[in-house]
Amino acid sequence: MDSNFPKISIGVPVYNGEYFLEKKLKSILEQTFSDYEIIISDNASTDKTSIICKKFAENENRVRYIRQEKNLGAWGNYNFLLNEAKGKYFLFSAVDDIMSSTFLEKTIKVLTSNKNISCCISKIKLFGEQDNLKKESRHSLIIKIRKKIDQRFGYLETYSATGHYEKRISEYFKNISHNQMFYGMYRTDQIKKSFVKKSFIWNDAATVLSILKYGELYVVDELLLYIFSGGNARSGMIGAIRQMENFGLGKIFPYCHLTSWCFMNLTKKIFFRNLNFFISINCYGVFSLTVDIFRTISRRLKNSSY
Repeated sequence: MDSNFPKISIGVPVYNGEYFLEKKLKSILEQTFSDYEIIISDNASTDKTSIICKKFAENENRVRYIRQEKNLGAWGNYNFLLNEAKGKYFLFSAVDDIMSSTFLEKTIKVLTSNKNISCCISKIKLFGEQDNLKKESRHSLIIKIRKKIDQRFGYLETYSATGHYEKRISEYFKNISHNQMFYGMYRTDQIKKSFVKKSFIWNDAATVLSILKYGELYVVDELLLYIFSGGNARSGMIGAIRQMENFGLGKIFPYCHLTSWCFMNLTKKIFFRNLNFFISINCYGVFSLTVDIFRTISRRLKNSSY
């Protein structure tokens, strides 16, 4: 990387993010580590996103704002941002997540001092509808079952993955469900080689699995990142399928493309050692989709009765 480039490139994908955007950008600009660029890719927003972005870009030379004339799709926007990165280190930063002021300082310190680490993040705290769901008491049997499964598959902390390659993969599969590791800091050359360009549910997990061949995952033992969970809670599995442009069998078995990717890109030994995981996650995907379909039908029937 050219020494004239910033040390860190921060990619911020956004589509109609006016509610969170200003607070988000302020949280980055308040970082104690200052050698970075913020690349915002506005995915053809129709709200006030462009107005907010232009204001920050005009007042802060570390902000680079790019507006897409045509929506690239969620994952296409991520891919665009990564291709724009010029820094030695890179991270994606979701528009509705908030960094504590020392997040960049403490994560880059780990990467610069440990060549065997390929991704570094901190502990996280969820806020939003999914976090509230954990605390609620529901009477419906299906909701109770869904809550139990979601607590198994969707409410885990960030986690490390250390040791030799097969051990790292094994540790990642044990904790893959809540894949916030994807929003950690990477070495730019490694993440560009590892990024899975095809859009499917949990291609972010496939990207992290790919980067594990370069090194370990590390978690700073401090709460430095706040993750908004409300968007996924509102859209559910149906919304996730629409957003990730899932195709073919993915519309019925939401995690089949992740399973196929792992079969093709991991060793057969690693794949079959983790076969129970793939069976479980595909069953969960079908169950989650079924629940969402019944909810949608129920809401429509209820609305039509008024």
